[in-house]
Amino acid sequence: MKRELGAFERALVTSDQYAPFHSVYVVHLETPPPSPIVGKALKFLQKRHPFLRGRLLQEKGKYFFASLVEPTLPFRVLPRWNDTHWVKVVEVELEAHTECITDPMFRCTYLYDENQKHAEIILTFFQPIVDAASAGRLLDELLTACASLMNEGTITASELAPAPPQESRFPSAFRGFRLSLYTLGYVLRQSADEILYRIQTREKRTPPLHKNPSHGHIISLCLPETFVTTFIRRTDMEKVAPEAVLHAALLIAVNRHLYAGKNVPMRMFSLWNMRPYVEPPLQNENLGSYMSLLRHSVPVEGGLNVWQLARSLQQKFYRSLKSGDPFIAAMRTESLLKRMILTRSFRMSATALNFSGESQVKTQYGEFAVNDLHGYASAHDLGPEFSGQARLFHGQLIWDFTYLDADMSDDEARAIVEEIKSILNSAVTSPLFRI
Repeated sequence: MKRELGAFERALVTSDQYAPFHSVYVVHLETPPPSPIVGKALKFLQKRHPFLRGRLLQEKGKYFFASLVEPTLPFRVLPRWNDTHWVKVVEVELEAHTECITDPMFRCTYLYDENQKHAEIILTFFQPIVDAASAGRLLDELLTACASLMNEGTITASELAPAPPQESRFPSAFRGFRLSLYTLGYVLRQSADEILYRIQTREKRTPPLHKNPSHGHIISLCLPETFVTTFIRRTDMEKVAPEAVLHAALLIAVNRHLYAGKNVPMRMFSLWNMRPYVEPPLQNENLGSYMSLLRHSVPVEGGLNVWQLARSLQQKFYRSLKSGDPFIAAMRTESLLKRMILTRSFRMSATALNFSGESQVKTQYGEFAVNDLHGYASAHDLGPEFSGQARLFHGQLIWDFTYLDADMSDDEARAIVEEIKSILNSAVTSPLFRI
């Protein structure tokens, strides 16, 4: 394998060169498999997926994914101290540099003690090789392989070809000269938004830049199945996508706690899964980062109705999709990140959210069960103040956040999460919102 990186993949490399930028997934197991079983299952996945046995190659000013001649298996087993040990490991993993030039672009830590009933599999990925959709499928493959090996079964699957850069599969309307026309419109809209944002935030708080080093931390919110059922029913009644409501709750909560509830333009990023939009659509079994980042500026204040803001965001999302912005943004993110790093004069946004829908991980695999599932992305000082990845698992809504200690204390982060929970609970019990 020697495959040149696409535009969005190069953007992720740029971010990682500035500060470690990883995805970390945690699977909580009950009656877990022995560590040799997990190691064998990982070895099987490494043979099946070319990006798991590859490295990053820089050659003549270009980046490539290239096969390692003799790929090692980056798998370690650590004795599990207690039920919260995994939190510290994840926070270290999010900030630990990946030697992807010489080593595989992933690693796995297994917190395991044969005398304990529980264990955690912690998988760390170099961001350009995985997205939420492919990570969920990979976790399912790993756990399925573990279950088969525990039952002394065999595991076989065809070796996959490396997924190409997403722009090679863009629809014809977003290639060549027509792509340039869409790009011009996108750049003009983004420039106008930038000018308006700077005017409207003059003398007002914006995401602060920090001179001193800061460290990332994680926190999670789990809402039960009873809430999720009511929440989905209510979003249907309001004709608003669940993702828009989650974005709105996140913005309002951050505004109340970091912006004193004042009326101020806030920037937010939404992450788009591009797999359904490329031609042909890319299946989840293929690793790759088929994502796009869309940035929007929106006026927010602490007393804003969550349904009102969610409806406004949904209209923005619809207009962006209709204008082809996800395709253009995937190609333009690299230049945005380079400008941010070069000038260090602004941060990406106040918030960011990736809602991946229903998880592909099941609750039972043979003799062991999956009790919980988490996913986090690294935070750094030019990134969002408060960002999260959300998914549905076993009927629950699991929302995992990352933040910097320079932006807020642990108590402040907990207060924001409680605020989000309160906003969502109030939203589903309030009278129907009327425009």
